[in-house]
Amino acid sequence: MRTLTLACLATTALTALATPQFAAAQTTPQPAQESATVEDVIVTADRRERRLQDVPSAITAVTSETLERQRIVDLGSLSGSVPSFSMTEGSSLGKELNIRGITSVRIIDASAEPSVGTFVDEVYISRMGAAFTDFYDLERIEVIRGPQGVLLGKNVVGGAISVITNKPSFDPSGRITAGLGNYNAFNADGYMTGPLSSSLAARFAFQVRNRDGYGRNRLLNTDVDDLTAHQARAEFLYRPEDSNLRALLTVDYGSSKTAGSARSMTDDPFTAGIGAISAYSAARGYGPRDTLSPQREYGNRTTFGASLRIDYDLDWGARFTSITGYRDSAGEMGYNQLGAGNPPAIADTFYFAEDKPQTIAQEFRLVSDNPESRFNWIIGAFMQHDDVDRFDANRATSNSGIAALSGTYRYTNSAELDTSAIFGQIGYEFTDQLTATIGARYTRDKKGGRRIGACLEDGGDGLCVAALLLAGGQSWTVDYEKEWDAFTPQGIIEYRPNDDVMIYASVGKGFKGGGWDHIPATEAGARIGYDPEEVINYEIGAKTDLFNNSVRLNLAAFQMDYTNLQSQQLILECLCTVTSNAGSAKIQGVEAELTWAVNDQLLINAAGSVIDAKYEDFVTTAGVVFSGNRMQRSPRDKWNVGVTYDFGGGDLDRAFSFKANYTHTGDSFWTPNNTIKQEAFGLLDASLRFQMPNADWNITAWGKNLTDETYAVQAQAFFGDLMRYYGPPRTFGVDLSYSF
Repeated sequence: MRTLTLACLATTALTALATPQFAAAQTTPQPAQESATVEDVIVTADRRERRLQDVPSAITAVTSETLERQRIVDLGSLSGSVPSFSMTEGSSLGKELNIRGITSVRIIDASAEPSVGTFVDEVYISRMGAAFTDFYDLERIEVIRGPQGVLLGKNVVGGAISVITNKPSFDPSGRITAGLGNYNAFNADGYMTGPLSSSLAARFAFQVRNRDGYGRNRLLNTDVDDLTAHQARAEFLYRPEDSNLRALLTVDYGSSKTAGSARSMTDDPFTAGIGAISAYSAARGYGPRDTLSPQREYGNRTTFGASLRIDYDLDWGARFTSITGYRDSAGEMGYNQLGAGNPPAIADTFYFAEDKPQTIAQEFRLVSDNPESRFNWIIGAFMQHDDVDRFDANRATSNSGIAALSGTYRYTNSAELDTSAIFGQIGYEFTDQLTATIGARYTRDKKGGRRIGACLEDGGDGLCVAALLLAGGQSWTVDYEKEWDAFTPQGIIEYRPNDDVMIYASVGKGFKGGGWDHIPATEAGARIGYDPEEVINYEIGAKTDLFNNSVRLNLAAFQMDYTNLQSQQLILECLCTVTSNAGSAKIQGVEAELTWAVNDQLLINAAGSVIDAKYEDFVTTAGVVFSGNRMQRSPRDKWNVGVTYDFGGGDLDRAFSFKANYTHTGDSFWTPNNTIKQEAFGLLDASLRFQMPNADWNITAWGKNLTDETYAVQAQAFFGDLMRYYGPPRTFGVDLSYSF
């Protein structure tokens, strides 16, 4: 009811924006201390360079200044600046993104794919865990909300994250930054760019992030949740004089190492009695960032990527673009699943995993570039091939007498994933105020591979450790293959009552690829695949620049009909739990983003979203009814408010710059049965920068999670204990930067 009311208010607001009376009122000069305007941001979300305010979809553009000042260094810290976006992370290879209530759940199998797409310089990153590194030397990040099935393709059911790096320049410049922080943190980053010849420019960038652990292994007396990370990137821009040709070659490398993550056990209130691990920890005064693993845990990632982009402007009013991408990554992790040995845990279970994806992708597109024409269009083709090798093993011992808690299993999975697509979009300006756009994409998806499940030992009871239903020495081999196709259309209407207001309405379809279960219990279960998810999105929105461009207000209201949900269920034909398609969901919500340049010293920004995301028809094959429940990992509401204030006088005129941002995330449930809950929480970040007028250096003091909020980024119930992974605690430090 609350979402419906807000949607009605949003519709009323959009109607008001279209009236001449409002248009006249908003262009009337308003008194202000000093003239100030909100800066324009150029985005490429629709595969052409346009002002953010001219793109008819819900997009948040996070600029390089915001990334730096708010210390947005990874996907987790990005969520604090974007409505309807959150992330959970249960391991170093398991990042799960959520946009508008649609979550990428259990995407670790070699055949699995996310519901939220991630792109770096328009090259798709297919494996989030192994392939993605931290943010550094970026021009901006675009968070595109809602399915983008025409121009971005599959796996953008919820939306997309588009990371845009800084490009080489023929004007020489550079910068280096180094900093220290609590937890013995050290960070350094920098870049250098300039010409190598009259037609060739280069840019080199790097980043280093090292720190001690946020948590402690009390048994081994070692750190956990630590980090050692290094990244580097080289870019070469070829731009001959008096030529329509431009070519950009990018090569990057990244690595990170960590000694695992702390898993805190608390008593599960939905299970009778007190959990053994939580009782043991409470009796000894252990905190939420303490773990008791008897093994040394680890999580390591390396990634190498290269891309070549060629643009050629044709004389008849179009631009041809070719983008070739290659990425070779490797990730490995080992961790105690319960964060404790046996005893106090019911089992001592250590899990190993390796993920080695190799991807090559190619996109060709032709985009109109004729400002005199009322038509605008784009046509293109896309191909991608992935080779993914996945290894999983679990070694468990237990004195509980429960057969499924002892033994060692090993799964190996080699998959080949092939995707091809053609797409097109055409728009027509009926008048200077009214534009209509239609587009569609046809995609063919082919996946296949070989999976081997083997029980190396069964603990002497004839049954391997869960979930593999084999005895010691037994194994099975399954070859799997399946093809899907999808047609994803979109239609958009834009109306501009004046130069400062754009109102749009759109309907579009997106889909997420199918696949197979990660660790099937039986040979029969390994043969059962699941089909793609599909969503249809209905959206209205407005983008406005008000009061002489001193206020920017963007609004969106949407409804998403979500079908073929991929979820884990009990399959009777194999008596095992596998991922399959079940039921549907409906997601409704409203979003708002506000930027107000009060004067040339004070800038206020705010954003918020309210989402009603519920399963509409979801009954498992075991008869469990989730219909009517809230969708998992989907906060009902989220909002943030921030301020930037520059001050100082005399010789220190505006030498100080203060920036603060507070983000509130509403409550959410970790599972479809709506029992395990993450309560609402808030995070406060702030920084203070000092830079003398016209100086080449600055110093910044910063802090994140200043109130030291304890909040979970993943949770799971197990035999009376509730296991949680927690986000970063309060961190702070000082950075010194020098530009040249």
